[in-house]
Amino acid sequence: MRLPCGIRGPSARLAAVRRRTTLSHEGNANGGCWGVPLRRLTDGGATVTDVRTPEIITEDSALADMCSRVSKEGMFAFDTEFVGEECYQAEVCLVQVATDSLCAIIDPMDGLDLSPFWELVVDERIRVVVHAGAEDLGICWKQVGKAAANVFDVQVAAGLVGLGYPINLGRLAQMTVRTRIHKSQTLSDWRKRPLTADQIRYAVEDVIHLPEIYRVLDARLSALGRREWANEEFAAMCTPEHFAPTGEQKLRRLRGIGSLTAQELAVAEALVEERDKLAQEYDRPARGVLRDHLLVEMARRGWTDIAKLRSLRGLNLSAAALRRLAAAIGRAMSLPREAWPEPTSDEDDPEEEVLIALSTAFLRDFCAHNHLSFALLANKQDLRSFVRSHTRQPYPACPPALNRGWRGLAVGGLLERLFSGKCALRVGSGDAGYRLLIE
Repeated sequence: MRLPCGIRGPSARLAAVRRRTTLSHEGNANGGCWGVPLRRLTDGGATVTDVRTPEIITEDSALADMCSRVSKEGMFAFDTEFVGEECYQAEVCLVQVATDSLCAIIDPMDGLDLSPFWELVVDERIRVVVHAGAEDLGICWKQVGKAAANVFDVQVAAGLVGLGYPINLGRLAQMTVRTRIHKSQTLSDWRKRPLTADQIRYAVEDVIHLPEIYRVLDARLSALGRREWANEEFAAMCTPEHFAPTGEQKLRRLRGIGSLTAQELAVAEALVEERDKLAQEYDRPARGVLRDHLLVEMARRGWTDIAKLRSLRGLNLSAAALRRLAAAIGRAMSLPREAWPEPTSDEDDPEEEVLIALSTAFLRDFCAHNHLSFALLANKQDLRSFVRSHTRQPYPACPPALNRGWRGLAVGGLLERLFSGKCALRVGSGDAGYRLLIE
């Protein structure tokens, strides 16, 4: 990469940066904005040197002005810093925004209304760039009840061009725009004010490189003919079901339900719903109110006697809360059989274990030679579903994930040929080394 005019090498670049690292905390008249110069530098020849002064937005007028400017550009990147370990809804402490011409930090801790910004996120005319943005987009959904419609997640895009998945932002920045990011504030308490200079630099670095990374990855997707694949993944991130799962979807996310019977699953689903209500009332994370393993044990026992429930080790709830959980168990126990969820077993037959292992090996080899990340293509459940669509009857009403969408286009046909006996799998060797070949 060509160096900026007047800077000839690493030593000169470092010296220039040292001259620019004076911090400024003075306010200005621009609607409550103040700034800290930001250093963007990597040494060893991989260099992007830039100094920007992020706007720190604390007032409605400044936020409205920023949203207007971003809207005109038609594309922006954003990230959030939030605290969610101690409360039911994540508390947004900071929102970082970057375009090609601005960098801003929105500070809502004094009551700033973020609604204008969230409306920007859900505007389908504006491209929204994120990195591993599921939680950030989920916050938006909870704030305005609408999903983003024009998202580009650089972590997903990286997986679709073979750079790895999931990939952290620091490594992705190095691989795409040759920039080093120093992640030094991952355990910061973002609720405390004033923010330190290091916190501000960290917050800005989370977004300032994203527009450039986006362009690099978008061009690579286009070159590989995979833009439609990416759009499919981005759309799946923004469905209402993704942000507001049904009771059964919440049930399937429970750890340890594989051994429950159909009736016990019905009890577990009722307990999940009641736990969620309690968590909202207590403003605590749901698993902080009742751990998954305790919920599953309560479902397995089916007890409605509070004294028996109290005998479970680790259960620390009030009598009123226990009465509500016991009532939920009682209601679920009285449900008719047709209302019970369908049990799903995670136990694979010996032949299924072999077929899953074979499919895994083939797909890993396929991805390694086709600029695709295996972890994005398929997980263990995807492979299990595909294998069971051949080993168990009847064929599922909804085709397995590996037979749908871009996954079906990429590997579904190959797997079907293999499983139907129309081709064979062998080990081949060549200049690129050993690999698995379908013939």
